[in-house]
Amino acid sequence: MKRYIMPSIKVLIALIVAVALTKIAFFPSSGAQDQSAPEPQFAINAPTITVAKADISNSLTVEGQIVEDAPKEAKATMAGTVARLVYEDGAQVAAGEPILTLKKTEAQEPVTSTDEEGNTTTEQREPKVTWEDVYAPVGGTITYKVIKDQEATVGTVVATVAAGSYSAKGKVTAAQQYRLTNPPTEASVSVDSGPAPFSCTNLKIGTKDDQTSKTDPTTGDTTTTTGDGTSVEVRCSVPGDQQVFPGLKAKITIDAGSASDAIVVPVTAIEGNYSTGSVWVLSDPKKPSSAVKTEVSLGINDGKNVQITEGLKEGATILQFVPGKDIQRTGTPNTCERDQSACYDENGKEIS
Repeated sequence: MKRYIMPSIKVLIALIVAVALTKIAFFPSSGAQDQSAPEPQFAINAPTITVAKADISNSLTVEGQIVEDAPKEAKATMAGTVARLVYEDGAQVAAGEPILTLKKTEAQEPVTSTDEEGNTTTEQREPKVTWEDVYAPVGGTITYKVIKDQEATVGTVVATVAAGSYSAKGKVTAAQQYRLTNPPTEASVSVDSGPAPFSCTNLKIGTKDDQTSKTDPTTGDTTTTTGDGTSVEVRCSVPGDQQVFPGLKAKITIDAGSASDAIVVPVTAIEGNYSTGSVWVLSDPKKPSSAVKTEVSLGINDGKNVQITEGLKEGATILQFVPGKDIQRTGTPNTCERDQSACYDENGKEIS
């Protein structure tokens, strides 16, 4: 008898559990509904700011170093033989002076003539010889890359001239390039343990292909790897009257413009940061929900604030942060905003 009672009890327990699970799944109690219904516990406080006027300047400082300029190449402009080296290696030359002479010899077709009696005479002509000088591209110390009587083709580097000049160079990020779309032609350079800050001319900003060379010690073969061209270099020429040395650390300060009494807003309030962008203007300053996306024209950007040249008036209320954009705010360390919208850690970064 006991053998039949135990299976019956197990079946009964299984039925009770199944009924209970069905009720929970398809017929929840009103109490459960009340607990699961979302109830707003606080109102989202979107920070706003009032648009005002201020002075703004775009001054970007780039960390860099002093480098010696690469020697300038002098190339053959005619195919021929090196007939003369004007200087010895290591001599000082002036820009535009002849440094080498090329000789080109061309055979001429013979001249055939017939006299009155019908006799034919063939006369060999002298070869045509052309001379051409190669000139120093800059003034400085010359180093020849060819020897006398060597054959050279058009474009062959026959010599280099080291001007002994220096440049200050550094790198900027792709984002910083937006602040340098209309760069000046010179910058201010300060050198560690060097002369007082001075003007550095011929300022150039451009993308460079970083190259890395690796030599196989067993075969001696050299492999050069070219970068992706995303390294942006800032470079300017150090005046000759400034005494500097390669390797010295330098700071390159580029002044890309300024404006007085301009309408400015924080960069956090702008969607887009070059030429044109958008801000969110509140029709009711007390209701962040009334914000409307508004297109504006942008001017000077100092990295923290942006000049608004068109599309926004002084006194307007806008959202301090672009909606939906994850931005970490900064503030006074170990404090909170008055409206409790954000608090900051010991480093002044927003606590998320």
